[in-house]
Amino acid sequence: MDVENLIRRSLAGLEPQVYPSTERGVLLMDANTNLIGRNPAVDRAAKRLGSIDVEHYPSCLSDDLRVALAKEHGLAPEEILVGNGSDEILDVICKAFCNPGDLIAIPVPTFVMYAFFARIHLGRLVEAPLQQPEWQLDVDLILRVRPKILFVASPNNPTGNAFPKEVLERLITESQGVVVVDEAYADFCGQDFVSQVRRYENLIVTRTFSKSHGLAGLRVGYGAGNRRLMAKMECAKTPLTLSSISEAIALEALADKTFMKESVRVIRSERVRLADRLRELGFRPQKTDANFLIADLGRPSSGARAFLRGRGIVTRDMSDFKGLENYLRVTVGRPEHNDRLVAELKQWKTAC
Repeated sequence: MDVENLIRRSLAGLEPQVYPSTERGVLLMDANTNLIGRNPAVDRAAKRLGSIDVEHYPSCLSDDLRVALAKEHGLAPEEILVGNGSDEILDVICKAFCNPGDLIAIPVPTFVMYAFFARIHLGRLVEAPLQQPEWQLDVDLILRVRPKILFVASPNNPTGNAFPKEVLERLITESQGVVVVDEAYADFCGQDFVSQVRRYENLIVTRTFSKSHGLAGLRVGYGAGNRRLMAKMECAKTPLTLSSISEAIALEALADKTFMKESVRVIRSERVRLADRLRELGFRPQKTDANFLIADLGRPSSGARAFLRGRGIVTRDMSDFKGLENYLRVTVGRPEHNDRLVAELKQWKTAC
């Protein structure tokens, strides 16, 4: 039996998706997670684990969390869909709205999973290169393409910049298809398109508990949109994808956002200080609205990544993004994390 003759054609030549390192004992500054510390929501939820009926299935659509998120954003529960990370919501969007051959547009460079889902669901991917020098959207190009689905991360990963509100509004207003605004990092800049989902009938906004809430290991994300869009996505979504324990911890994080707000405060301050320190070394950090930044090292960043890895710091070189071979992406951490990174980069530069 030849497996290659049996697989779905969208898998031909495709390699498994590899996410950042999960090893312990090193400083993980490669995954844009929250390095501030442990969210106390985990410990609060742990105290009531005995009351969670784990012998039974969770609610079909994570109903309690759905209600809490709707209250948080001033929406109805029917306008929220909870998933196993925002990745699942992105997948469900393609399941619900992409027929084979439909155009799916993404700016590039951007989050790699958009292209992955487009390919898996047999969409035709159209890339719209971001315009230099400030990594801005080519709105005219995107609108000319008339995609069925448009994915836009704001702030964008890996460049870190949020796109101007008026630019996103123009894209949503003039697009004929579904516009997905991925707000995974929105808490770090105060952007809020979730509040606009009733205003635009073609808008879906995705969010996650992985970044500002510091709960990446739980895999909790959600999407917001008008009732008609969410109802169609419910039809395409596998039920029961979020565990009762993950839901309980996410509810605790929503009930007390002290940790999240402090994380945002520290990271906003530290990203400015880290950028200044990197400039002092002669590097060129890019403006960022997220909890990470990219910096042009003036030479291929793969060498810096390897040097840092040998000293227990894991970062992300951008060599798999065309034109970003000299850029290193680092998660902004606590002051001691950032000082350690700068000190090691100084050693690397001297060694070179």
